[in-house]
Amino acid sequence: MIAFSAQKRKEIIEELKNNYFDVLVIGGGITGAGIALDAASRGLKVALVEKQDFAEGTSSRSTKLVHGGLRYLKNAEFSLVRNVGRERRVLYQNAPHIVYPKKMFLPIYKSNQYGLILTSLAIWIYDLLAGVSSRQRKKTIGKKKILRQIPMLKHKGLKGAVQYYEYRTNDARLVIENLKKAQEYGAISINYCELKNFSYNDNTIKSARVKDLLDEKEFDINAKYIINATGAWVDEIRKIDKQKESKIILPSKGVHLVLDKKKFPVNDAVYFELKDKRMVFLIPTWQKVYIGTTDTIYNGDINTVCTKQEDIDYLIRAIQTFFDIDIKKSDIESTWVGIRPLINNKSNSLRKVSRKEELFIDKSGLITITG
Repeated sequence: MIAFSAQKRKEIIEELKNNYFDVLVIGGGITGAGIALDAASRGLKVALVEKQDFAEGTSSRSTKLVHGGLRYLKNAEFSLVRNVGRERRVLYQNAPHIVYPKKMFLPIYKSNQYGLILTSLAIWIYDLLAGVSSRQRKKTIGKKKILRQIPMLKHKGLKGAVQYYEYRTNDARLVIENLKKAQEYGAISINYCELKNFSYNDNTIKSARVKDLLDEKEFDINAKYIINATGAWVDEIRKIDKQKESKIILPSKGVHLVLDKKKFPVNDAVYFELKDKRMVFLIPTWQKVYIGTTDTIYNGDINTVCTKQEDIDYLIRAIQTFFDIDIKKSDIESTWVGIRPLINNKSNSLRKVSRKEELFIDKSGLITITG
């Protein structure tokens, strides 16, 4: 067994060149890493390639939550909430060192779409669907108590809050943990190795031509099944496979801001609803506080996505809508931005686009998973 180490890169490349694999996974984010672990644990011979660093894309640019999908109740996606919640519980049981429950407060104002009673009922349904343990079930909190808990909340129009639990994680580390475990089962993973082309036998993919971006050399990886798990890049991979229906995702940009806790002295995580019906998290962690996320259709180059002034302005307005605090652009220490690979259902509203995953199997045999 080759160690999961950059020092073994030459040996890893030789293994990739000289073996026939049951499964080749393209994409080293959480989806690809999870597939590699699942397949290898079932005894399949697995290879994985990633063109950047592992977790370089969306998988290191999330809200750092194993989110149970509370907002999906609005779209009546009950099965999605149930499945996500139960998978979250399994993940917590398997990896409590990097997935752990944290209190979250949802303040309710008169301007909210739903009042305190309806919101409390929705979160009760959410807890029930997700199989949340009794000690982590929701609690309804009055105005005075939530202001003692989070005194910076604006008083006007505040009716109370609902306390529930979300699960925090280190998203990039979670990817690495999956890859390391996959390697223990015999999977071979390499980064900075980009797909360049496919070779075919009777119009069916038989191998992938990849390029080692460190020494600029190309080589072939032979595999029975090839899985496209590249997230925001799945359409690019399908173009290489010359698929006519190449655009299957609707990219959505998500931005987060980071501030020092001295500037924004909050100790509890808050989830609040904006006038446009979007939801934003405020999460304190160590000596910092991060706020996000935006959710806007992105039509630019997914390789060079960046935070724009309008993204910053949107999140600052969100903060100042609910908190008595004056935040300026100069107070922002850093930002991060990622792309959600949502399924393109031709909707004009991102809120109506499902976050559910989907599988696409092309005539060439290429298997694509996204969402």
